[in-house]
Amino acid sequence: MKPMRAKKIFLYFVLFLLTIPIGMATRLYPNYFPDLIRIYGGDVLYATCLFFFLRFLFPVTELVKLGILSFLACIIIELQQLYKASWIVHLRHTFPFGLILGYDFALSDCICYAIGCLLGMSIALLLERSWALGR
Repeated sequence: MKPMRAKKIFLYFVLFLLTIPIGMATRLYPNYFPDLIRIYGGDVLYATCLFFFLRFLFPVTELVKLGILSFLACIIIELQQLYKASWIVHLRHTFPFGLILGYDFALSDCICYAIGCLLGMSIALLLERSWALGR
């Protein structure tokens, strides 16, 4: 593996790991955040986190493709919240599955996911352009 590719993979893994506690903080410590971030920040960072994870897994795939894939995955997860069978409702109310699957459908979440994917793509674009210029 080339050194630059290894650096890229490592960086996206670190970004993925860093995004998780920041996103969770918006839910666990809402009093420390302005209303806009408290209400929507977790959903934006959820999509950003997924984008970083996919970039970690697929470091040479086009950014736009990963952005679209991240957004579609978030939308599918959001849409599954419309399914209200008792077994999945119970599963959603456990800590890890509640974080991953969410609880209730909200159209505003879909907008947050689009913003989060664009945020992830923008960060990736800035990082990767700076690496290309630094060669």
